[in-house]
Amino acid sequence: MDRQTATRQLDGLLLPFLHTRDEAEAERLLGLLVEEQAAPIVRAVVKRKLRASLRDSDGRGQNQDALDVAADVYADLLEELSGLRAGRHERAIGNFRAYVAGVAYNACHRYLRRKYPERHSLKTRLRYLLTHHSDFALWDAGEHALMCGRAAWSARPATASGDHSPDDLAARARARLGRVDARRAQLWEVAAAVFDAAGAAVELDELVNVVAELQGVEEQQPSRDEGEETSAARAEQLADASAGVAEELEQRAYLARLWAEIGQLPPNQRAALLLNLRDAQGRDVTSLLPHTGVAGLRQIAEAVRIPAEEFAALWHELPLEDTRIAERLGLTRQQVINLRKSARARLGRRMREFEGG
Repeated sequence: MDRQTATRQLDGLLLPFLHTRDEAEAERLLGLLVEEQAAPIVRAVVKRKLRASLRDSDGRGQNQDALDVAADVYADLLEELSGLRAGRHERAIGNFRAYVAGVAYNACHRYLRRKYPERHSLKTRLRYLLTHHSDFALWDAGEHALMCGRAAWSARPATASGDHSPDDLAARARARLGRVDARRAQLWEVAAAVFDAAGAAVELDELVNVVAELQGVEEQQPSRDEGEETSAARAEQLADASAGVAEELEQRAYLARLWAEIGQLPPNQRAALLLNLRDAQGRDVTSLLPHTGVAGLRQIAEAVRIPAEEFAALWHELPLEDTRIAERLGLTRQQVINLRKSARARLGRRMREFEGG
């Protein structure tokens, strides 16, 4: 596809960002695309698919995972749009909102596949059953929603399967099975019982949840060890003054690689990250870079695009509050938060590759 044809097929929302020659304006427009156009869609998809609140104050593990998934989506979108502007690829994004929803759904599916392999295996078997058994059907109801049920129902308008909880539907399906143990029943028997209990089509994910409950599908939850910690959390741990000398060389190598990856971030992401890089106790982590010899103050100043003399005056005020960073960058506080989340998500992926060898 030639560039002119690709441009004609692009969503008009993207054109101001792609066509401006002012890099600062491009950064601003990119932030607006993610914050105003993409973020509401991403949050809606992730909240629905992962059943999370997405509130920063919600410390539940599932919600924290969901926040990470959303941050990964933002990072992917920033990287994709930056690449589109730089001409590294010519993807035709004719509907930006639909594209964002697709990226968010794919990220959720990847997360669920990794975290719940048994559930994913069940979902794969159910999809096969629904598309190969003559009594059942699986169809697209739009907005990335897959509905399933009796084959005759596929011609009906897409509707919810009724006002019930998964536990209630499972109880009613169990009653339909009578004396048949759902754990030993054929998969088609269990699916049929769920459909009959619902009396209408159900979403595929709802079917998976109910069948998993009926058949006792459970995940083995591995214990959390250092290899599973996020790279951002490990970077925070480097601020622990009690770290032994034996760890110093490993930490310095890690920081050196981290600094190299930070240098590959877009300028505003670098600034949002480095000017507010804290450990779990709220202490400044950026100062570790010159302390370990990884990067000097002048190099850090260049990375955040602040004159060295001015940055030296700010040095003892780090980490800066987001409102001050927003003023420096000409952005909103929320844009700064989104930029930093995206930076940490991207660094997390790169550093996991580094740690994996």
